[in-house]
Amino acid sequence: MTNQQGNVNARNREEDPDILGSEKALRRAAQRARERAKQAGIGVIILKDGEIVEELPDS
Repeated sequence: MTNQQGNVNARNREEDPDILGSEKALRRAAQRARERAKQAGIGVIILKDGEIVEELPDS
């Protein structure tokens, strides 16, 4: 796959500082969304096992 900067490969992605912490950041954001939904008493919509489902807050 190419873009305007040339070839993009897995090694470049692994070394990219913007990519390195992105998974952790996404997980933190998801956790915060769940916490906010729980405070509001509503569920969050997630993709689980290939299906879109509503995850309800614990009582």
